[in-house]
Amino acid sequence: MRAQAEAEAAAVEAAVAAVAAAEAQEAAAAEAAAAAAAASVAALAAAAAPPAAVPLDELIAATDGFAEARTVGEGGFGRVYRCDTLPSLPRVACGFAVKTALVGVGAQGLAELQSEVRTLSTACHPSLLPLIGVCLAPARACLVYPLCRGGSLEDRLYRAPAALQRLRMLGFETPPPPLSAAARLRVLRDAASALHYLHTLSPMILHRDVSAGNILLDERGNGYLADVGLARAAEATAGGNQQVSHLSTQRLFGKLGYMDPIISQSGQASQLTDGYALGITLLVSLTGRGAV
Repeated sequence: MRAQAEAEAAAVEAAVAAVAAAEAQEAAAAEAAAAAAAASVAALAAAAAPPAAVPLDELIAATDGFAEARTVGEGGFGRVYRCDTLPSLPRVACGFAVKTALVGVGAQGLAELQSEVRTLSTACHPSLLPLIGVCLAPARACLVYPLCRGGSLEDRLYRAPAALQRLRMLGFETPPPPLSAAARLRVLRDAASALHYLHTLSPMILHRDVSAGNILLDERGNGYLADVGLARAAEATAGGNQQVSHLSTQRLFGKLGYMDPIISQSGQASQLTDGYALGITLLVSLTGRGAV
């Protein structure tokens, strides 16, 4: 009887050990997959390759006809869809994000997409989300980026129902834990580094739409400055001082709460107004409160 009990106990212990080993193996595999996905975004960001041309029919097929179920974000003039593969592009572990102009958006949307193509074709920084594919078909202009599976900083901060839905579309089966203060600062450091890079190019490039919604995270918590559709090369001031530059504009750009009042008063954007928006993003991130 005692021998039988000892055998049963040993069998239970062996089963428990087997389960623990399987769980450890599964966790290691998940960590390796996350590392591969993050590494692929970082590698693409560090590369200086020009964006490849992607046929529209290929994008339609990959997104199931731009299906609502594949929507992971929405901007001022278009939506962002996820897809896993695109035959015209090398396969990446993180997948692809396809940004498409809404039907009927007109010349403004196409112009902003073309601006993003020009800007990202010449800019390359480890924390600037890289443009890897483009389709400027009049029927449906699209831009292709690596998919940042960590979501936007805004969604990770506020965790509203719509934000949690977008995070589920990115692969979060359960809501991710709140970002720690250290994690938030790390993401902001990455975004600030990318913005500084744009400001030190010649000619300087102004982002003009810095916000928590335009900073994306990969699966390892690295931050990427995204959505440079409003970016423009700055003009040198009349005095010829290349350290101070601006961009005159007839239209107001940026999100409410992030936009420096100087823009509405003078109609000029500069590295200082970009810095104002980054400062608001910092306050939003550390307080968890809205920009307005």
